[in-house]
Amino acid sequence: MRFSWLTGAMCLASSLAVVQGWCGEPTMLDVLRSCPKTANAIVQGDMVALRKLTLGSPLHEDLPGNVLRVRIAAELDFKSFQPDWEIGYAAVEKIATAESIAQREGGYVDTLQGRSIVWTPNQMYLIPLADNVVSIVRPADRKFVGQWLKKDRSNVISSYLQQVAGRLTDPQSVSIAVDLEDIVSVGVMGERLLQSKSLQGKNIEAIAKSLAAVQGITISVAKDALQATVLIDFQSAPTELTPVAKAFFAEVLTARGMQLDEYAQWSMRAVSEGKTLEFTGPIASETLDDLLGMFTVHRASSGVTKSDSPAGQTAGQTAGQTAGQTSPSVIAENTREYFKKIINIAHRVRDYSANNTGERAQWNGNMANRIDEMPTLDVDPQMVMYGAEVAKSLRNNSMSMQLTNISQGAAAVAADAGTSGFSTATGAGTMAGMGYGYGGYGSYGGNFVDPNSPMKYYSLGQAQGNTSFKELMARLEQSIADMRRTMTEKYKIQF
Repeated sequence: MRFSWLTGAMCLASSLAVVQGWCGEPTMLDVLRSCPKTANAIVQGDMVALRKLTLGSPLHEDLPGNVLRVRIAAELDFKSFQPDWEIGYAAVEKIATAESIAQREGGYVDTLQGRSIVWTPNQMYLIPLADNVVSIVRPADRKFVGQWLKKDRSNVISSYLQQVAGRLTDPQSVSIAVDLEDIVSVGVMGERLLQSKSLQGKNIEAIAKSLAAVQGITISVAKDALQATVLIDFQSAPTELTPVAKAFFAEVLTARGMQLDEYAQWSMRAVSEGKTLEFTGPIASETLDDLLGMFTVHRASSGVTKSDSPAGQTAGQTAGQTAGQTSPSVIAENTREYFKKIINIAHRVRDYSANNTGERAQWNGNMANRIDEMPTLDVDPQMVMYGAEVAKSLRNNSMSMQLTNISQGAAAVAADAGTSGFSTATGAGTMAGMGYGYGGYGSYGGNFVDPNSPMKYYSLGQAQGNTSFKELMARLEQSIADMRRTMTEKYKIQF
């Protein structure tokens, strides 16, 4: 999971205060009201608390030390769980000028609605504001930014997100909320629920209606511990679902390819007159990293810090340099840091404990996206190309495993041909479930149904996928060793 931040409004000085209608750091509700379009997701984070909670983890390395707080709104695509757009703000300790941000990020300064905006190569705009606040808009759609900067606009605010924004409090290090109203179809959901093991013998129709009436989900993590609270809100009490809700949502997580090893330790209860299912329990920093993976602000705002270099110099410059030049030592250090992150991602791919190749395929795709989002300014071009090749390899392996699973599923279905309704793929059919199936009257040899056939195809697909993954890791480990030797020899420092 990685997400985005919504038109944050801060006080650009009195003039921008007029444009956005507030001064100082905006509330989450202010951010929602400022959006040119209707947001269906929000995130609010205390980055100081998050850094303390995730110390020693890969997520901690992704959290820039200068960012204090963030508030973001976004429109999530529910198929990819990636934002179509994000707007928000980050409060930082020190902020640089638009010119120095552009220099550091490898972008350029543009002017829109009388404001200086910084275009960056990773397709977002950074807008320095007053009071050490930077606004972040993604993607880098100039018209979209222009709509945000205007005050003569209006949008429809999600009633669910409005309620959540009103109850966000300081005791959380991070809170994420998603509006799910009108997302679920009763008819489609009813058909899918028939396959759920946890719902066997339950009133499927009633449960489908409850799920179709879901309002939204809010996920919060405590400020002083990696302890999560998840609230799933419904219009009315999901009476039939509540007794089996924990087992059911475990199936949902698996189906989405999401790993939550701590879920077994979670507790669940119904609150708010039964209309809300509350889950509480520990959450690993890796899981939190996946959630925050839907958004980008925590990774995007590191370039807005005011440089500690002498006046007129930007990051990467020394007294003997002119603007636009970067010393070989700086390039070497940036390249080594980039390489360390590549290795970290490779190890996360290797160590990920997947339940099946479907989960692993999704994880590899997510890790490839991480590489693509890494800053490449003042990094050795050969190393940047290497990072791109690693990301490509992860994506190819992800696609290979997905295609293998699809082809084996198709083979299982094809094996049903001529079985007169006694399906090997589903086990449906009165006699097939007991191991007997006959395609013709009195014909014992023609169309016998093997009840273990689906599992055979599944096992074959898993074996092929795991083999391709092991081959990928062997190549990746060798390429890391080769690149380490190459860069060490080139820069005369140990990589």
